[in-house]
Amino acid sequence: MSRIESSIHVQQSLEDVFAFLNKSESHRKFIPRCVEFTQTSEGAFGQVGVRVKSAVRYFGVRIPIDYEIIEHEMNHILAMKGRMGLVHFRDGYILSRKANGTKIKFWLKLHLTRWAKVFSPFAGLIGKVHAWETLRNLKREITRLPKS
Repeated sequence: MSRIESSIHVQQSLEDVFAFLNKSESHRKFIPRCVEFTQTSEGAFGQVGVRVKSAVRYFGVRIPIDYEIIEHEMNHILAMKGRMGLVHFRDGYILSRKANGTKIKFWLKLHLTRWAKVFSPFAGLIGKVHAWETLRNLKREITRLPKS
């Protein structure tokens, strides 16, 4: 599947936005329907190779997700790969400094396996909705941060 990208602008500094994204406890606040987000490996969150056990709840059903940090560039990039049942994915955040704040680009690439491939016609729409919800929630949480 092709890569889905969506962006927002926030008035907080790039450093404050990245500091927020670089804390594991922040992710449960903005990932849509997230009910768990727990680091399961040693090391600082954000470090390449760190693993996370997560879960989301859709229509009352708890769906486990396993994440691994695959890219980390301080104050610029945080990317993960994950598995949610038969759906494998990669996603991440790319930050860039703007005159009055920070641009946050969220990207997502879904890979449906086995029988989940029957949902391929809907994967793009589902991915776009997820990207929109993620950025909406992220902006809400970041605007609550004190400005530096």
